[in-house]
Amino acid sequence: MGVIFNIQRYCLHDGDGIRTTVFFKGCPLRCIWCHNPEGLSSELSVSYNREKCTLCGRCIPTCSAREIVDGAVIFDRSRCTFCNKCTQLCLNSANELIGKEVSADEVLAEALKDKIYYKTSGGGITLSGGEPSMQADFALEIIEKARCEGVGVAIETCGMGKREFYEKARELGATFLYDIKCMDPERHRELTGASNERILSNLRYLLSEGADVIIRLPMIPGINDRDEDIDALCRFLSENEERIRYAELMPYHSFGVSKAERLGKENVFCEKDATSGDKERWVSAFLERGVNVKLSQ
Repeated sequence: MGVIFNIQRYCLHDGDGIRTTVFFKGCPLRCIWCHNPEGLSSELSVSYNREKCTLCGRCIPTCSAREIVDGAVIFDRSRCTFCNKCTQLCLNSANELIGKEVSADEVLAEALKDKIYYKTSGGGITLSGGEPSMQADFALEIIEKARCEGVGVAIETCGMGKREFYEKARELGATFLYDIKCMDPERHRELTGASNERILSNLRYLLSEGADVIIRLPMIPGINDRDEDIDALCRFLSENEERIRYAELMPYHSFGVSKAERLGKENVFCEKDATSGDKERWVSAFLERGVNVKLSQ
């Protein structure tokens, strides 16, 4: 069994072809620009959207964590028991329970509804998050069962999992959509809360073993796109050009900001989306250094 927060069908940007993306809960990093803050904690959480709330009060009598004070709902998350009654009673979808426990068979049953599309498009299943390696046994079980069904699996990973996970996933033929957020270890710690030592070690292992690796480069304007950042990335990509399928720039978008607010989390990073000018500058910077990259939409 594992804990996920979404299964999204008909995805086009999480690997090859048409895909079903499974979002795992739990992540070891705390990137200041996180796009999926609902996946950070491995525990259940409740999303409360104040804009949708009409102050009808239907949830108040059954909820020990809420009260209406001066025309506003006060939600004390420390008292929430995740009973899910608030989501069932709400008429406006202002409340949402984030996370559910599922089996690998349940995930496969949902994903295999689109098996015909995987075959015609070269797609498959993508494990995302959060971070799939934090639920290693669950992720590997999905990969193995999908393989038996003739469906390929890609893993979106920050690279912080145990080496054993990457070894087994490689043996099962998984594709790795592998993030490099910053090459400098101390700068990486400032931006994500952890050094990149294990990340780069696991990546070098996968490349040395001939794994199918696509490098993903989250680009955040003014944060990790300095000349020295791009220089370091280009050196690594050039050194491993023959072993990487391709590298893809992932421009920052601010979708995570509103999601963090609904989860009661502090907004650490609230910059605007990357502009077309940012994207052109990044692509040019890599090309000037002799490195070809794709640009994600």
